[in-house]
Amino acid sequence: MALGANDQFDVVIIGAGPAGLMAGVWLAQTGVKTLIVEEKLRRTLTGHADGLESRTLEILNSFGLGEPIWMESNRTVDVCLWVQNSLEGGLQRKSVSPNHNPGWSRFQEATLCQGRIEKHLLNFVKRRGNVKIEWATVPTSLDISNRETETPGFYPIGVRIKSSNLGADEQMEGKHERMIKAKYLIGCDGAHSWVRKRLGLASQADQTPDGHWGVIDCIPLTNFPDIRKRCIIKSDGGNLMIIPRERKLVRFYIQISPIVATSFKANNCLSTLIRVLKDISQPYTFDTCHIEWSTIYTVGQRLCNTYSVKNRIFLAGDAVHTHSPKAGQGMNVSIQDTYNLGWKLSSVLMDVATPEILRTYQAERLPVAEKLIAFDRRICSEICSKTRATISDCTSDEFAGLRSTLSEENTRASGLGVIYGSGLLVTSTDNEDPIRCRDRMHHCCPHSKPHLARNIIVGKRLSSQPVLCQSDSRPWHLQDRLVSTGQWHLIIFSADITNIIQKARVERLTETLSHPESLINRIGLPGGSPVGSVVTYMIHSAPRKEVEFMDLAPILRPFDHETGYDYSRVFADNKANEEVCGCAYQDYGIGPEGCMVLVRPDQHVAFIGALEDTDALYAFLTRRVRLDWWQVRVSVETCNRL
Repeated sequence: MALGANDQFDVVIIGAGPAGLMAGVWLAQTGVKTLIVEEKLRRTLTGHADGLESRTLEILNSFGLGEPIWMESNRTVDVCLWVQNSLEGGLQRKSVSPNHNPGWSRFQEATLCQGRIEKHLLNFVKRRGNVKIEWATVPTSLDISNRETETPGFYPIGVRIKSSNLGADEQMEGKHERMIKAKYLIGCDGAHSWVRKRLGLASQADQTPDGHWGVIDCIPLTNFPDIRKRCIIKSDGGNLMIIPRERKLVRFYIQISPIVATSFKANNCLSTLIRVLKDISQPYTFDTCHIEWSTIYTVGQRLCNTYSVKNRIFLAGDAVHTHSPKAGQGMNVSIQDTYNLGWKLSSVLMDVATPEILRTYQAERLPVAEKLIAFDRRICSEICSKTRATISDCTSDEFAGLRSTLSEENTRASGLGVIYGSGLLVTSTDNEDPIRCRDRMHHCCPHSKPHLARNIIVGKRLSSQPVLCQSDSRPWHLQDRLVSTGQWHLIIFSADITNIIQKARVERLTETLSHPESLINRIGLPGGSPVGSVVTYMIHSAPRKEVEFMDLAPILRPFDHETGYDYSRVFADNKANEEVCGCAYQDYGIGPEGCMVLVRPDQHVAFIGALEDTDALYAFLTRRVRLDWWQVRVSVETCNRL
């Protein structure tokens, strides 16, 4: 029997946790017809993940969600290390240090209940009408066609789903189970992923012996002085992590013995965990009248090396990598997985990109997971180990390894340091001979020139810098202009355009980009959808008052007959009286010759070139756009003659 349109979806997502909802946010943003299936009756209400890394906050902010979540969360500004004082008994503070590394991001690590984050993501999805969520629903079978075709209307994936969230009449009519069809499927269904098991994929496990931990979310009644700071405590009674949360809540990670773990599992008796917590905290007192959530877990790491099957079914989040919550990376890396995948799926489904770009998902995200697992082993080893010295004779290097690991947690391991390798969506930085290096269309293989922007790394996310809007002097964080809409962002660092020679170079570039036959003007969707298109910005270093906005090229000030000019494309790297501006060129390492920087829809840098390198820019863009070969050839050759 033929399925109706209501049972056909572009994308089906199994799991409505952080990974599934981030995928849903991307697809809602870009108008893709999507179904999210979730076994639970409703979103998470208490417990589970609570750590938000700065890169995740940047991602959320690109959808307009960062600021409200940032304001609601608790910021973990300090980290304290405590150790047992064997001479006097009890605990003594060893050090207090910042829980962030300045200069990496304008956001800092924060904590907020996973349920609240899911609520913000759900509200975003619900504001659009193209994403449907079915709660209390599970998949029961999965089939994928062996046909390899991109024929419109082809739905190669069949999923039978069963819902228990129906009335008695509906269940009597057999509506509780039905078949749905999809073009793509994403498995975001957790560590025990049904999708992964159905595909016959295994995850490699590394279990740490005796690595048992209890977790309690509560409002503590205590005289411990650093209860509102992030703390790591090493004592004779065991090891303890303290993570302050929103609404006076505090999360305690309590190292427990296998005997205590077995007792808790058998009786779910919180008193066993509280007793261990009190022993570790001595001589400080501890009590509570409000426990919101508790659980226990065993430290271990698992990794599945296959992220996609037939370029149609994808796995993300805990479905492909699990580890301890010590560094607070689980929810963050899960969100970052589907942030990488979502825009690629949208671009393919909108026919503005070749399906080949979907192969970059595993190529880019698997190395991130491998590094995460290795990092988690290190931080578990540092936190779980007993201190080898008392506070009286402990040297300054006693916690050196742990401090180094915590510093890495706030930088590279947080997502801020992720660098995607060269490939279809990231140019190489090798300066190959352009005569010998030819692609299949006989154009120069695109490569970047990193020396033009020494501190911008190709493949890495573009860090934010404050700049001044040319039209009104309003300060902006550059990253706030890199909104997640599915657009690519071409940033022209034009340097001092009051210089006659530099002005002429910029004018030649903008004339080329503005030409009706320019590839910049030919890619993208009709009807105003931003998916796949390229939006152009300029950041100059000339004195802002010596630059007239209306003298700039039309591509930098597009005009709409209803809304007028777009004033948000041109910025000045000038100092301001009350704002920390004027350092963008210096911090990015850009010289007086300027450059072009092409940024992907996920804020990662794809290409760096000179102002004359339109050949390389177009050659790179044609590798991923979905246009007729002849159209691409004519477009590129025409633009190269300009």
